[in-house]
Amino acid sequence: PNIMNQIALDMHLLHEFAPFAKRTFNLNTDTVGTVDAWGSGFVDELDYIQEAENGKYFMSRIQDTPLKDVVLAPAVIDELTTPKVLVTEWIDGERLDKSSNEDINILCSICMNTYLTMLLELGVLHC
Repeated sequence: PNIMNQIALDMHLLHEFAPFAKRTFNLNTDTVGTVDAWGSGFVDELDYIQEAENGKYFMSRIQDTPLKDVVLAPAVIDELTTPKVLVTEWIDGERLDKSSNEDINILCSICMNTYLTMLLELGVLHC
């Protein structure tokens, strides 16, 4: 409840803190612009109807890559999804902190390949 008000306050505080951080830590970047861009993207993530569409789009695009058999987004259950609730199928998995080091190395490699594929080939970043 009232998540938008809480996010607006947090983003305002970060926006006000950004110039201080830039000066204090001698950062050579647009801290205010970065905070504003991040905040805008964060708010966009709260549009669950759009997020449902993003998940479907991601899955359709990832099918055209070598990652199609190892990467997925859970299927959206449209009839239960609303602007405030995103419902997807359940995916059985294993927590990384319970995984073996060998599995973690493999999964990290898959994650990096997926990220780069999304960024460089698909033009979409779906987390």
